[in-house]
Parts: sequence; C-alpha cells; structure tokens
Amino acid sequence: MGEMGMFSGLAYCADCGARLYHCRTTSWTHEQECYTCATYRGKKGCSAHYIRAVVLEQLVLQNLQRVVAYAQEDEDEFVRRIMENKMALQRTEQEKAKRKLEKQERRYNELDAIIQRLYEDHVVGKLSEERFAKLSEGYEQEQANLKQSIEDLSAIVHAAQTQAVNVQSFLKIVKKYTQPTELTPALLREFVEKIVVHAPDKSSGHRVQRIDVHYNFIGEIDFSPEFSRYSKKTTA
Repeated sequence: MGEMGMFSGLAYCADCGARLYHCRTTSWTHEQECYTCATYRGKKGCSAHYIRAVVLEQLVLQNLQRVVAYAQEDEDEFVRRIMENKMALQRTEQEKAKRKLEKQERRYNELDAIIQRLYEDHVVGKLSEERFAKLSEGYEQEQANLKQSIEDLSAIVHAAQTQAVNVQSFLKIVKKYTQPTELTPALLREFVEKIVVHAPDKSSGHRVQRIDVHYNFIGEIDFSPEFSRYSKKTTA
C-alpha cells in the first residue's frame, strides 16, 4: 500500500476525538484518497467525517500560509493576538473548572455526612460489620478520587496563568521559511500539532466542512468563521 498518509496521526474527529483513518487502495488515484473517523461503522458509532486528502491538504496549506504571512508581516501584532487568545482560553478553562470544582466539593461534603451516618448506624448495631465495611469502602474510595480531582481543579481555578504559550519557539520555525507553496510531510509536522476535522454541513445546499488547525507551541489561531472551510455544490 505504500507510505503512510501525510495526515496519519495528526487528524482527529471533532465529535468523538478518534483519529481519522487514511483510506486508499492500489487502484485509487491520490485524488480519490480520503480520511474518515476511525469509529465510523455505518449507522453505528460516529459519523464518517469524510474528507478527501487533497481537500485537507488544500485547507491546511491555506491556513498555514495565512499564519506564516501574519507572523512575518506584523510580528508584534501576531504575538499580541496569540497571547489574547491564550488568556481567553484560560478564562474559559478556569470558569469550567470552577463550576466542576463546586459540584465536586458539594459531593465530597455529602460523602462525609454519609460516612458519619454509616459509622453511627454501625455503632448502635443497625449495620453488620460486613455491610458497614462494604459500604464505607465504596464511599471512601469515591471520596479519595474526588480529593485528587478537587486538588487538580483548584490549581486551575487559582492559577493566574496556565502553561505559557511559547510564541518565540513558533516564530523561530516561521523564520526558517518564506511563504510555503507546497505542503510536505516534513513541513506539516514541524508546524502542526493536530488537525480537528468537523462533520460536513449541507444545510445550505453546499457542502461546507470546517477544520481547526492546532499549531506547535501556540495552539489554534481563529481568523474568521469563513476561513478554513471548503464549500462546493452538493449533488442530488
């Protein structure tokens, strides 16, 4: 079957998180090669998230060209925007972590009360030794798991910043290249951490498909809703 597909190990399904599987046969041309969700099984599992390899190459190259041009033309603005995006993402992560933390802390306190009641029932003879041991073991294990999760979430909530974006490392890669005109495996893996492929949307009468390109060191750069979409007329 030849060498591994360019996006193998880099392309992921937006819905289930599985890797996209590179589909090809010896009788297919490169134009016919495609990627689909690894969990797709007809009506079972995830939807196909089908995208042709050449279309994915086109979208990723367009995205990469725009990012490289942006970084080369206005480095200060590029760095500012990356940091703003990172801070916004951090705020979102902190808010989600705070809500989850509050819920888990309530459950932790509930377990304290439950374990205390079990102990009291055991002391007065309402629970046998065996029953008490079995119930208390389960609740104490849940509480131990919650304790670790609460510590992790607290670190996120109270952190002024999560892991810093290493913009300068990304800019060093940018400076090695002029405007790329062809996407090669080496270029792809030097720049890109992963590519998230969304299911196609045909509600407008066109086949519109979105991809999110996450770059090494800096993550995703969101330019506009129109960018990184491939659209064509759907056939009946």
